[in-house]
Amino acid sequence: MSKRSFIFDGSDGGAEMLSAILNHYADIAFPVGGSECAAASREAVHGLIEKLKPLDDIEISRRQRPMMRSAVKWFYNDSEYASPNDPMYVTLRERLQ
Repeated sequence: MSKRSFIFDGSDGGAEMLSAILNHYADIAFPVGGSECAAASREAVHGLIEKLKPLDDIEISRRQRPMMRSAVKWFYNDSEYASPNDPMYVTLRERLQ
């Protein structure tokens, strides 16, 4: 049986950056006033942000990893906030594998 969670290494600014990315992602993907499903998804993303506050190794459900990868990919490739050439992009992608 596979493990149902993974440990995210939040060191070296990884947790802070992922928190900022997830916050932007929640605002864009699940805006306030959307459907009930969007509101539940937004709440789940904000729950993840709270988990990332210790800024070290954080245990996260594997089910949330694909959404986190999507948020990171969106932030560095499709948003106006960052570039895929940013070294943190490579760091976050590796930590979310």
